Amino acid sequence: MLIAACDDDKRKTQPEPPRPKQSFLALDREQQRLVRDYEPVSRALTAYELAFRDWQLGSLERPELLRRAASYRAVVDRSRALLLGDLATGETRRAKRLLLGALDARRTALSALPLLARYDPAWRRSVVYARRALTLLQDIRDRARLIPLPEDSVS
Repeated sequence: MLIAACDDDKRKTQPEPPRPKQSFLALDREQQRLVRDYEPVSRALTAYELAFRDWQLGSLERPELLRRAASYRAVVDRSRALLLGDLATGETRRAKRLLLGALDARRTALSALPLLARYDPAWRRSVVYARRALTLLQDIRDRARLIPLPEDSVS
């Protein structure tokens, strides 16, 4: 009879030690930085959406819509570059990924104009990701008992 020995103790993975809890101030700074870097996209959104609506109604020519879309995309690109450089830890990392996903979807939508069949799904995806990111940030802030973020800071 052959008996093989196995040392299971060496193969078991040890649970990670708990990470030190982030201070309220550090969490607030981290999230405020993400929101500050995304906010120009939200501020420029209304002007772009008005131009898009005017184009759909026929009161704005296609070249002008494309010019405004390119201008808005430049804002999106700047915010994306800033967000990429932002440090995010813990659950805030997931919110950062959602914000970047929203910006990537928005870039895709703006690049697809005037082809609405490609534009619409990408634009809707950008809105969903941005809302999810804001909801996640608000949930984190609620648990930490921090002041909520302005609702219009991420759209």
